[in-house]
Amino acid sequence: MKLRGVQQTKWWGVVVFIAAILIFPLIVTQSFFITQATFAGIYAIIAIGLGLLMGYAGQISLGQAAFYGVGAYTTSILTATWGWSPWLSLPIALLVPALLAIVMGYTMSRLSGYYLAMATLALGIIVHGLLVEGKGITMGASGFYGIPQLSLFGMTINQGVPYYFLVWFFVLLVLILSLNIVHSRVGRALRSIHDSEIASSSMGVNTGRYKMQVFILSASFAGLAGWLFAHMSYSISPSAFTFDASILFLAMVVLGGSGSVWGALIGALLIRMIGITVHTLGEQFSFITSDSEHVIYGLILILVVIFMPKGLFPTVIDWFKNTSIKRAEKKSSVPVTPIKQSVSE
Repeated sequence: MKLRGVQQTKWWGVVVFIAAILIFPLIVTQSFFITQATFAGIYAIIAIGLGLLMGYAGQISLGQAAFYGVGAYTTSILTATWGWSPWLSLPIALLVPALLAIVMGYTMSRLSGYYLAMATLALGIIVHGLLVEGKGITMGASGFYGIPQLSLFGMTINQGVPYYFLVWFFVLLVLILSLNIVHSRVGRALRSIHDSEIASSSMGVNTGRYKMQVFILSASFAGLAGWLFAHMSYSISPSAFTFDASILFLAMVVLGGSGSVWGALIGALLIRMIGITVHTLGEQFSFITSDSEHVIYGLILILVVIFMPKGLFPTVIDWFKNTSIKRAEKKSSVPVTPIKQSVSE
């Protein structure tokens, strides 16, 4: 049975993805790498949402860390201060960033491109400032402590393998939802907006509504990631939601491929692996510091923009397609004409 809107999705990729999630803790048993893989899943949720915003709606956001932080602080205040259940705070942690995105979207509805990027950058700075200065609610720069652990059916979900599976379960839900969207009528409308907003408007596409919807969705994804991060760390501080974090999320999307849901996911994994490598080398060599990580991310962005403008995943897929076409041409005397197909999964 074909699901409406997702009939073009290559579900074998999802099956392989699920198998990789299940196998990883069996192969890699060190707690450090399990924790890093869990963080990679949290970042992947944000990267997928940002990938939808950039690769399909054609909007650049430098404020995803703000939505990420709002989601984390929302659940922290509700659970640690007001005594709510973390599961009851989950929809609120998704709703508050979405409401912030709605307010911001209507306020800046006429902005696009670099102007929108600057506006979202300003939003990130404002939210970070409020988190630092709102000592009566957010506990200020010292951080928010006492965030309760998650429990399900009377069992506590501790850090390590249990929380790893929880995070990647949500990643799987976000992935399937995003694949559903990009292969539906909404996804086609978003791609047309990305290619030419003027042409889309002339064909009757309500570009403002679609851009607003994907902006709200990306904010909700970031809020979900913040909820997971808060209940994993048990304590949070504004330093985790700075402009540097927004640049990190942007690097994930650009590296993997902004026009691909899978690309955003792979980009998040690769950036996290690079961060682990730099951290490991920093313990061995004193000249490698935390600033070296930012330099490496900057170099990655420059190299990807120059040599792989579509991102790593779409470039690799195109290379495999072209290779298979050349092999087919060699086997037959009739030239094979490639069929243009968007690598949007």
